[in-house]
Amino acid sequence: MKNFILVGIASFIFVGCAGSGLKTYGEYISVTESSAYSDVVVYRPSGFVGGGTIFTVTLNGIELGKLGNKEFLIGEMQEGRNSLEVKVGGLQGLGINKPSQTFEKTTDGNTYFKVSYTYDSMNSLGPVNLKIVIQEISLNQFRALAAS
Repeated sequence: MKNFILVGIASFIFVGCAGSGLKTYGEYISVTESSAYSDVVVYRPSGFVGGGTIFTVTLNGIELGKLGNKEFLIGEMQEGRNSLEVKVGGLQGLGINKPSQTFEKTTDGNTYFKVSYTYDSMNSLGPVNLKIVIQEISLNQFRALAAS
């Protein structure tokens, strides 16, 4: 009975770490090469702090998907003002900020963002002042992140 409970808990933990995002730069190329739209690409690097949490990413009020470690999501930008929001749901999201970024579509190119955790310091209970941050990055920065 103990083994059954341990397997159930481990399964829950490891299933919770996987999002619905793409994982390789090759997948990015195949998805975007025939696209006639300007896309928003949201990448999440891997990290020890908060590594088991899943980010829910919305673009203009529409959910793009769930973002796990070393995954990215792609969404279509609209003309004019766009809004990107990231949050963590459930018990893991209690007390964690829900950052948003508003940006304008100014070109026909893609716009890239990196979402990750930041914190001030660590104590015996874990990170102090844990926050999710959204940072706009360049195509070259995205390529380097997605290739590693």
